[in-house]
Amino acid sequence: MENKNVINQSVNLKVYHKGPVSAYNVVFLHGDSGAATQWFTVMEDLADIHSVAVFDQRGHGSSSPATSGDYGYEIRAGDLQAVIASLGYQPIILVAHSGSAGVALEYAKTHAKSLRGIYFLDPASDPRAMPEDMRQGFMGAIRSEDGLDVVQGYFTSIAGQNPETIATVAGDAARVAPDARIGFAQALTDWNPEVAMSHWTGPTFMAITSANDTPAAIRHLGETVEYDLLLTDGHWAQLDTPEIVAQSIRSFINSLS
Repeated sequence: MENKNVINQSVNLKVYHKGPVSAYNVVFLHGDSGAATQWFTVMEDLADIHSVAVFDQRGHGSSSPATSGDYGYEIRAGDLQAVIASLGYQPIILVAHSGSAGVALEYAKTHAKSLRGIYFLDPASDPRAMPEDMRQGFMGAIRSEDGLDVVQGYFTSIAGQNPETIATVAGDAARVAPDARIGFAQALTDWNPEVAMSHWTGPTFMAITSANDTPAAIRHLGETVEYDLLLTDGHWAQLDTPEIVAQSIRSFINSLS
């Protein structure tokens, strides 16, 4: 996997890319308190014929924190655009995991012409389904001195049974800057996915775990969203069953041709 640095808004973004020049640039987004490396195995599978790229989002992995303290979806979509601009001029396919659904949809709002499709892997549910006192309690816990323990405990509860996956996501969470951990959680808590979904009417596919396929799933907010249930209990299917996820993404890309 080749790597380079891209600067946006004084933030140094670590970008990883591989594959030949192809019809599309397939750009991956890791989830909140995650890391680009979570996508590497899937990317290796797809890089035989596709140009693939991923980056550590601000304050995560090997990317620097935001000097402005801004971790909202709008500025993170700006980071995404800076990364995309560094890759060339091919149309874009976005692959977004978990809370990065908000980044992908924010990007789609202003860059629909260059965006060919969005693949969501177990996207975050509608936070409005959570009572306000629970949302505030969650953010209070994230802001506390035990914020990392809270995130790691939550990740362990949704990661399934694979000990390697649990160790990976807990370790990646530990590398996140504390203000980024808080900022990402706040962006998700304040998110209105109904408005976000209204800005994108292009090709969309959602691969969802059964645990996440509830009335609050954002697939219900799109009129033409195709979806399928993942054959895994864990939220990080790209780590548990990378070959299945890669094939699903490949099928989505092929459907756009």
